[in-house]
Amino acid sequence: MKTKVIYEDQDILICHKPAGLATQSAGVSQPDVASELKNYLGGGYLGIIHRLDQPVEGLLVFARSPKAAAALSRQLAEGITH
Repeated sequence: MKTKVIYEDQDILICHKPAGLATQSAGVSQPDVASELKNYLGGGYLGIIHRLDQPVEGLLVFARSPKAAAALSRQLAEGITH
């Protein structure tokens, strides 16, 4: 797995996305962060809160439940993430 999990709990998962790896890919056989994390978690819900362009590396936040996804998306939209 190219993606490195930095932090996870029951609500969120934060990972480091390396440069060159897509956050989410349209291609079935193309590797991407979302697919790697779904395999890592063994299935279940994984909500993409934001994306980084493929050439960019950095931290990504994913929600592990619909409730967490709604809260994180609202915080991001309101600019109150910490």
